[in-house]
Amino acid sequence: MKALLIKDLLILKGQSKSLLLVLAVWFVISFINGSGLFFMVLSIIYGMLLPLTTLSIDEKSGVERYMMSAPVTRAELALSRYVLGVIGIAALSALGVAASLVIGDGLREALGGAAACFSIAALLLGVTLPLVYKFGTEKARVISIVVYVVTFLAVGFIASRLGIELDELTGVFFALPLLGLAGLAASVVVSLGIYKKREF
Repeated sequence: MKALLIKDLLILKGQSKSLLLVLAVWFVISFINGSGLFFMVLSIIYGMLLPLTTLSIDEKSGVERYMMSAPVTRAELALSRYVLGVIGIAALSALGVAASLVIGDGLREALGGAAACFSIAALLLGVTLPLVYKFGTEKARVISIVVYVVTFLAVGFIASRLGIELDELTGVFFALPLLGLAGLAASVVVSLGIYKKREF
């Protein structure tokens, strides 16, 4: 699996300059708005999309077909995208905390926001990867966009209807990463079942 992760990181290396530029622009906008959470949400969602980027490139190049003749199992191929996603989300969560502190948020607020964003990104990744393995990146992209939009609208609607201020829930947010990881674990089981039957 280490070799698979290195392969994906080399693919992403070519996009590192554009990633840094996007993060810099998001940080400037967030700094002007005085909202570390804005930077955190966008950056962590971007981290969640990293494995989908490598999947799309692999699918277009047909490299997975050749990997079947290498000493790599289907389970390792499927799991490597989850590992890459978690690494990306975790790294950008840490960056989001640092950015929030620079913008002026308190440490508890920054950590609570990072925990919430990490959890949502992990759950969305857990929904998206099985769809990609089942339908391919192009069809799954459309379905995923619908899932993302519905998820964020639902969270915002429920919070507004109940009169909940997100700042009041930072204590609860610290427990959410466990929910996100549990969702990923369930997603892995589904993905492995799909990937074992997948034809290349």
